[in-house]
Amino acid sequence: MAEVKKPFHEQVAERLIEQLKAGTAPWQKPWEPGMPGSFIPLNPTTGKRYKGINAIQLMAQGHADPRWMTYKQAAAAGAQVRRGEKGTPIQYWKFSEEQTKTDEQTGKPVLDANGDPVKVTVQLERPRVFFATVFNAEQIDGLPPLERKEQTWSAVERAEHILAASGATIRHGEHDRAFYRPSTDSIHLPDKGQFPSADNYYATALHELGHWTGHPSRLDRDLAHPFGSEGYAKEELRAEIASMILGDELGIGHDPGQHAAYVGSWIKALQEDPLEIFRAAADAEKIQDFVLAFEQKQIQEQTTQQAIEPAQGATMEQQQDQVARPAIAPADELIAQTLRMYRAGAEPAEGNQSLAALTETTLGFELPADWTGRVQVQANVEVEHDGERSVVPAGDREPEFWGVYANHAWGGHQWLADFAGPDAQTNAEALADRLAVIDAYATANEYEQAAKFARIHEERVRRDPNSTDEDRVAAKEARKAAEGTAMLHDEDLQRRIADYEREQQEMAQAMNAAEQPAAAQAPAKPERAYLNVPFKEKDEVKALGARWDRQERAWYVPAGVDPAPFAKWAREGATAAVEARAEAQPTQPTAERPNAAQERVYLAVPYGERQVAKAAGAQWDKVAKSWYAGPNADMGKLQRWLPDNVPTQQSPAVTPEDEFAEALKSMGCVVTPGGEHPIMDGKKHRIETEGDKKGEKSGFYVGHLDGHPAGYIKNNRTGVEMKWKAKGYALDPAEKAKMQAEAAAKLAARAEEQERQHEATAQRIGRQAQSLVPITEPTPYLRDKGLQVHAGVLTDQEGQKTYIPAYDADGKQWTMQYIQEDGTKRFAKDSRKEGCFHVVGGMDALAAAPALVIGEGYATAATVAEALGHATVAAFDSGNLQAVAEALHAKFPDKPVVIAGDDDRQVQITQGVNPGRTKAQEAAKAVGGKAIFPIFAPGENAYPKELPPITPENYRNHLHAEKRLADAAAGKVQLSEADTAKLKESLLNDGQLAALSNMKKHTDFNDLSERSSLGKDGVERQVRSAVGKVLLDEGQRQKVQQLKQQDIEQQEQRQRRARTY
Repeated sequence: MAEVKKPFHEQVAERLIEQLKAGTAPWQKPWEPGMPGSFIPLNPTTGKRYKGINAIQLMAQGHADPRWMTYKQAAAAGAQVRRGEKGTPIQYWKFSEEQTKTDEQTGKPVLDANGDPVKVTVQLERPRVFFATVFNAEQIDGLPPLERKEQTWSAVERAEHILAASGATIRHGEHDRAFYRPSTDSIHLPDKGQFPSADNYYATALHELGHWTGHPSRLDRDLAHPFGSEGYAKEELRAEIASMILGDELGIGHDPGQHAAYVGSWIKALQEDPLEIFRAAADAEKIQDFVLAFEQKQIQEQTTQQAIEPAQGATMEQQQDQVARPAIAPADELIAQTLRMYRAGAEPAEGNQSLAALTETTLGFELPADWTGRVQVQANVEVEHDGERSVVPAGDREPEFWGVYANHAWGGHQWLADFAGPDAQTNAEALADRLAVIDAYATANEYEQAAKFARIHEERVRRDPNSTDEDRVAAKEARKAAEGTAMLHDEDLQRRIADYEREQQEMAQAMNAAEQPAAAQAPAKPERAYLNVPFKEKDEVKALGARWDRQERAWYVPAGVDPAPFAKWAREGATAAVEARAEAQPTQPTAERPNAAQERVYLAVPYGERQVAKAAGAQWDKVAKSWYAGPNADMGKLQRWLPDNVPTQQSPAVTPEDEFAEALKSMGCVVTPGGEHPIMDGKKHRIETEGDKKGEKSGFYVGHLDGHPAGYIKNNRTGVEMKWKAKGYALDPAEKAKMQAEAAAKLAARAEEQERQHEATAQRIGRQAQSLVPITEPTPYLRDKGLQVHAGVLTDQEGQKTYIPAYDADGKQWTMQYIQEDGTKRFAKDSRKEGCFHVVGGMDALAAAPALVIGEGYATAATVAEALGHATVAAFDSGNLQAVAEALHAKFPDKPVVIAGDDDRQVQITQGVNPGRTKAQEAAKAVGGKAIFPIFAPGENAYPKELPPITPENYRNHLHAEKRLADAAAGKVQLSEADTAKLKESLLNDGQLAALSNMKKHTDFNDLSERSSLGKDGVERQVRSAVGKVLLDEGQRQKVQQLKQQDIEQQEQRQRRARTY
């Protein structure tokens, strides 16, 4: 099985999914209070804790010691990571980097007084992700025992201080459960006495405070999801992780017992989007930072409410004059009074039951105790799925009935009643109106109550067919006036508005600070000498003093810098072309230009300043990975980010093609500058890999640019594969069309050149063959393989080398295989091999053969031909089997096809794949044939059970160690004694290597004939039996086909006779 390199986020998500299923994910474990810093991972070298996904990733490893460090940090502390211990990967982001300051005129490094290069810090526009490997203290020898931090504070007092400083509205005793209600922006908790301990109470309160931070006036998370939904579960995941982190910080512990109901939704979310846990962990850190910030605030006394000026809004008397209070039945008024008492917290514990009984008696259904006052009317239909009937919204279908639903405080809905018949919608809306009146009378705040009365009045006017336009306008204005008055008297809303205005003022101040005294438009661009620089050489030209032009997306030589060192990157006519394009439309506005997207004014905006730039009109280019001035941008405010005004800036973003090329290189594929690879056309391509012999292409890839560029890479030499996806690129249609056109042109040129080379090589081989002679005596290769002399094979005048011509199905010779005396094989350079073959016995003999029997190499095909007594075919290698089988099957469609494949068991052990068996089976399947393989005597091609097993991983380690030790012996590298000993431990032992060597000698039918104890007799028995069975099956198939054909002909004859009568 091939080893798959999965992205970091998928590896983390998969581990957490398994732990969620087992109930062992970090936030699912209870942590006892009183031990701060006892379970969140920390780095003892830096004294800082790991944050976000790194904390989750490390906690998921299951170690009791919270200390983690790198290998070097452990060594610096006088400790040593134990041999064989596996590290855990973590990721971190880099938002700035140091660059060498260069002289703007010469482009040379600026030196300080000591002669050292001056460094400047550059804020990155595109933060970079890096990975590190850390080890737990339990994996390290020599570390001192863990010293638990003594708790020098009262966790309860700290928690109480945070709650008080937050200013959150917290109500106790109204419910027997804890929740945050977004509609009222309030936290609801049972009485403190109902909690088993103070720690448990504050842990619960801080958990709900975590939800409270998601309000739009604070961290602004998406909280509008009903209980039980995926969105609700995602929010709960953030609050749960934040509670765990906060519990460790304060020392109040963590109790996850009440959140087991979300596990299924959490698992589903991570399976569908592995990055969700990364976002959740990041949001949890924001929640924790937001909550702990309240410790730095001073609790201020609340000021008394000031009187509202008459000019601020209408008085209650004026409001009531505009909208009359709707009438309410005595029974409904009793429900409203009970509901009002309940909402105010004055109803005793039995209140829930009395409310339920009252509404059941009066309305015919129970109103939920936490009803928000909102009602939903919905058209429904009943559908059947898998034998079960369910109710769904009607959508575009004709409604079968109408339902009325009440909203819970936690966001869910409760069914109240259904209405069917011709007046169903009218009756449903009438019930909704009745409930709206009850809710309005149950509202304690007189301003909010007046606004609800106004909404009821407007809705009634809207539904009344006798209402005039003037009536509707008057009702709307009355509702708006009532809502305005309610807003002016809403203290919480006024506080949020003040916070928002303060934030806007701070933003404006930041933007004013960003303004520079400059012209309103970008300055004219000076003449520039542009360069043609491959991505991998960008650092070289940058070191020489080149600068990046975001407008043209090209490197150039700045004024004052010597252009001589840049000669090899010179772009002939590039500067002139740029100037010509600029002069072609000197006065045409940007909005009218057909290529406006290419004429954008790009900006060098650091990541931390992106919001200020965005507020000034900057927009993000997903392809160029850069900010640019939008159509309505304020260029005066964007001046500071013009590239010419930013002396040091991040290098340009890598293109999808360059990024895919780097991925190919990381997989061991050979990518040359200016070469044909990669070809991003969505088709399969072969590519040379490291270690390939001349002409071999063990690499395979597919890359496409559709939507989000992605691809697949596999190194068949190592067995490793990769699913690649570009880092955030989404090409616009013009860019994608351009790249696809370039790829198509590259492919067409490649095909044309290849065809020309193939034809020239075929003619050269034809002339070369005139100097060769037919074989009369076996050559060294034929003697070594135990083969007879067959017509069609050639040799030189000395009779030493073996030459095997290869033809296509039409009989044209395209290439020739050359086999040296020692068995070394090669093909003619620049020749065509795909679909070409050699027939042992000749094409006439193949036409007379009862079946098409195709083997990999000549030795296999000749061995099988001698055993069967008729012509066979050599395809030369496993990768050519299918092409040859399809070509010959098309030429001889009535002949059954048998593929005599190789069984590469040693490759299966060392690389995880069996190419001989796999390719033979694929070829047979493609033409409806049969694949057969040699069966050796016991022990001849099987790995001995008494030896230590070999896996692809330890075989790769063996090859790596073997090469490193060989380099050390040749003086190419120097190794310490410890490194040498460790490398030697990775080597396979002599018994393992001998077993692999023996298995390699027993793979094909020629090996069965010459190296197996079964010998030629074994080959004859196996191939004659297998081919005979295929012929028998084919004969039966043909016989059945003939009978079917006879039946059809007889049926047609009867029909013709019937028509004559």
